[in-house]
Amino acid sequence: MNKFIAGLVLAAAVAGCAMPDASEKVGAVTIAHQDLDRLPESLRTAGDAFTGVVIYGDAGYTGLVGNRPYPNVRVDGAPLGKCEKRRAMMVPLAPGPHLVEAYSENNVTHNIDLAEGEVQYFRCNFMRIGGIIFPPAVLKPADADTAFRIVNRE
Repeated sequence: MNKFIAGLVLAAAVAGCAMPDASEKVGAVTIAHQDLDRLPESLRTAGDAFTGVVIYGDAGYTGLVGNRPYPNVRVDGAPLGKCEKRRAMMVPLAPGPHLVEAYSENNVTHNIDLAEGEVQYFRCNFMRIGGIIFPPAVLKPADADTAFRIVNRE
């Protein structure tokens, strides 16, 4: 039983030391974005009003550690912050090529090429298993309906 308790204490200590938000570092230049608890209906269909990416935290179970293990996100090398459960980051971008990435113990990158009025969605999460110190990052392309269902709790 003592080994079990020691294991729980060690797990809590490691989770408490989860990777800090890179956008909070002194001198970090954060790309302009908007944190949202609810996605606006205007994003559901492509149009001229917005061109960019929406990165949202999945609705998965985070247990006692909350949002701490969610990975940090960058667009074109500039930090946005950490993903958060059921929240979205709306990042306006110029049409053309961009690099979207999530990082923790690993780096997950996606090269995208946006057309005028195009919105691309990415689901951000962490793997429940694996990682030596930090849970590995997950960043996968998603569709608008799934993003709206998760973020807006539809």
